[in-house]
Order: sequence, then C-alpha cells, then structure tokens
Amino acid sequence: MIAIPVDKTNFGIKSSTLFGNAPTFALYNKNEKTFIFKENSGYGNGIKTAKTLRSWGVNSVVYSFLGDGPFNSMHKDGIDVFYIGKEPIGLAEIINGLNENAYIKVDAANSASYLDPGTATGSCECECSHE
Repeated sequence: MIAIPVDKTNFGIKSSTLFGNAPTFALYNKNEKTFIFKENSGYGNGIKTAKTLRSWGVNSVVYSFLGDGPFNSMHKDGIDVFYIGKEPIGLAEIINGLNENAYIKVDAANSASYLDPGTATGSCECECSHE
C-alpha cells in the first residue's frame, strides 16, 4: 500500500506538500490498482501521522516536505519513503513515477539532503518527541 498525502478528495486531486498536516491520505493498493481515502488521525503531528500510516499497513509513502522525526519513525518501521519534489503532483503521475523509479528513495545515507519540514525556520515545529 502506497500513501500519498492530499488536501482534498475531489476531482483533479494532487498531492499535498504537507505531511503531518495533510488532512487525508490517498492509499493506493498496487494489486487491485485502486485508491481509497482515509482521514489522517495523526493530523498536526508528523510522528503520529507516521504511526497512523503503519497501522494502515502502508509500506511506501511519498512526500514534499518532511521532518526528521516522522522520517526516522517510518524508516524504523520499514516504510519506504520517496521524495517527489516541492510541487503538488497528480495521483496517477505519482504512481507512474514510482513504477518507473523516477523519485528519490530517502534513506539514512541521503536523508540530510532531502528532509525539510517546510517551516520558516527549517526546523520541526510539531512539538513531538523525535525518538
């Protein structure tokens, strides 16, 4: 299952640039080639959002802005994390890009280059514990 943060679930859906503050996630089932949409019960907190994705059985997630706390949580839980750039992208384009290995898989070795919480200070402001 692939998780894509989204701001709304109507026609022309694109990815959200937010992660922990995305109200909804589009979950793509690769076997059935279908999407379902789930409300982000961790809304407002990146680590709680990461734990929510794990509870849904997500094994891959894409993002535009992501802090080190949520990244480390997902990485520890075995969820693959892919950087898709700073601009919103259509859901079909994201799935095609993942199938073509067009996005950067972020890991411990390259995370310093690709993590950015998207805040004015460049630091996480979620007030969560960064285990």
